[in-house]
Amino acid sequence: MLQLADTSTETGRVFWPDELGFPAKDFLNHIRFVQSDLVRRGLQGALIFDPENMYWLTGFQTIGYFTFQGMYISREGLPTVITRVVNRDMAMALPTIANVVEVKDTEDHCEELIRFLKSLSPGKIGLDTLSRHLNVSDYRRLVDAEIQFEDWDGVIQSQRIIKTPAQIDKMRRAARALESGMDNALKTIAPGRTDNDLAAALYHGSIAAGSEYIGHPPMVVTGPRSELCFALWKRKTIECGDVVLLEGGACVDRYHVMMARSAVVGKASDEHKATADALIGILETAIEVIKPGETASEIDRRCREGIKKLGLDKFFKSRLAYGIGIAFPPNWAEGHIYAIRPDDSLIIEENMTFHVIPTMFRKGFGMAISDSVRVTKDGCEVLTNYPRDLMEIDA
Repeated sequence: MLQLADTSTETGRVFWPDELGFPAKDFLNHIRFVQSDLVRRGLQGALIFDPENMYWLTGFQTIGYFTFQGMYISREGLPTVITRVVNRDMAMALPTIANVVEVKDTEDHCEELIRFLKSLSPGKIGLDTLSRHLNVSDYRRLVDAEIQFEDWDGVIQSQRIIKTPAQIDKMRRAARALESGMDNALKTIAPGRTDNDLAAALYHGSIAAGSEYIGHPPMVVTGPRSELCFALWKRKTIECGDVVLLEGGACVDRYHVMMARSAVVGKASDEHKATADALIGILETAIEVIKPGETASEIDRRCREGIKKLGLDKFFKSRLAYGIGIAFPPNWAEGHIYAIRPDDSLIIEENMTFHVIPTMFRKGFGMAISDSVRVTKDGCEVLTNYPRDLMEIDA
């Protein structure tokens, strides 16, 4: 029977239960799922590299993944972490992890990983080749080491799509923090302030309200630079007539939500108002039509119908929504796993979570008005709650 790691004096381990973020039994259930899959496939174990998957499996997180780390899960027992020695204590603080293979700064991480894998009982090992944290050089060295590998792609990712009540509760808490940050940032807008002031206000408001570090910097940009997708704050002084685009995120125990709002310093032009109205229309249509049983492609089509009639569809170039949940920098989303976009056959299910992100980048300005949502049994729950109207800031 799968059990948590021993806390006896023989092991000398001291656990920090709060570091898990969720009840330990939730992670044991995740480990059991993976082990059942390994048995079904006839695999001895599996090797994973993405911090998001490691977190889902065991609750293990460290910002130290900028250097090598991996996790091995056998068909029996708790996982082993292979990581730089300075990450050892964080891993061993969790009762969901059996052991750590320490890699000293003077050692070759791939050699240590290969040595560990060759010490195991013979058998095929599942390898998640979709990982963003398995580089080509390491992959080639692993294959050349004559270890039996079999592709084991997307097994954990598939389980992350449907959120549990506990995970959704974390996202609701993150939403409250984000609302505070967005409110703080919008109230900071004024001529003579800078876009740095807005970014600081957004960060301060959300972190003070409970957010942990987020997986991606917020999109805070003002004036003509707002027409450049993914432009960020850069010490620009806010002037009368500037459009301000704010897209922020917040996180509780690695579960994220996002929200975007837009404003104009002074009186909004007809073009500004038409753009904001179109974005709000897309967002509200999405909230109305997202429900279990619908396909992503059909939802996307229905949301684009209205904007086509307005002749603005050429400015709406991105997918309608992307999946959200666990994230580590440099990404705050699960959009590489699932999304709502044209020609996507994804079937919407209850307790999927999305960031619905209508955006337009036009000549001289860009705008986004978005919310995070949860699919309910018959519709959609909006997780982020803040007025959507285009704000006109007194200049």
